[in-house]
Amino acid sequence: MRSKEVESFEILRVLGEQIRVRIGLLAFVGILCISIGYILAGEGVQWLLSSSFLPDGAKVVVLHPLEVVLLRLRIAGYLALTVIVIVLSIDVLLRGRRVDSLRESASDLSISIQPHVGTAIVVFFSMFGLSILGVFYSFEFVIPLLLEYLTSDAASVGLTTTWQLEAWAGFIVSLTGASVLVFQTPLVILALLRRELVSRESISSRRREIWFVTVAFSAFVSPPDPLSLLLVALPVIVLMEGTLILDSLFSND
Repeated sequence: MRSKEVESFEILRVLGEQIRVRIGLLAFVGILCISIGYILAGEGVQWLLSSSFLPDGAKVVVLHPLEVVLLRLRIAGYLALTVIVIVLSIDVLLRGRRVDSLRESASDLSISIQPHVGTAIVVFFSMFGLSILGVFYSFEFVIPLLLEYLTSDAASVGLTTTWQLEAWAGFIVSLTGASVLVFQTPLVILALLRRELVSRESISSRRREIWFVTVAFSAFVSPPDPLSLLLVALPVIVLMEGTLILDSLFSND
């Protein structure tokens, strides 16, 4: 146990040294991504403001001059952080064999990964395809219906719907991200079933608990009104039931 802790500490120390060696590259990648991301974020903000999402009678306002700049910097920062993590991961995998402390671990990792490369490719493209479906569902159904509902609800009591720019962008991004996550339900269920972590019978017997968690998740990522909960939670239930049916049809059991 002690030797494993020492080995883990040594690996972390070597990884820290690699980060210090690559700090120049990582800084360059970060600055480049922030610069590109800032420009792309500006285009994205303009697209959000000019898109057909905004219902008639609603408007987006900027409360202070730096709000647009800060929003673009935040988006660019997220992009830079994501790319830096990817670059660092690739660098560790490529250079791990040259470091004595990581050579054995990298070799074992390669041996364990090789048989599953085909499966990983299939899973990646499945995730990508399901993510596209989630974005389509969000843009074509969730966001337009919710915005129209919220605007009509405010207008019914004589109020005008006014969105702060940051809240508007966060609303669109959170609902889109939630839809993307929701549409990964088939992959999650199939992975649990294929790894025999759960069975179809156990999932079926815990439908109420799963539905409750789904509704709670929907309330967390969307406005807590019945329509929002339905639009986000319903795909999870439909995809879960559909996945269970398909698994029962094509299972060898």
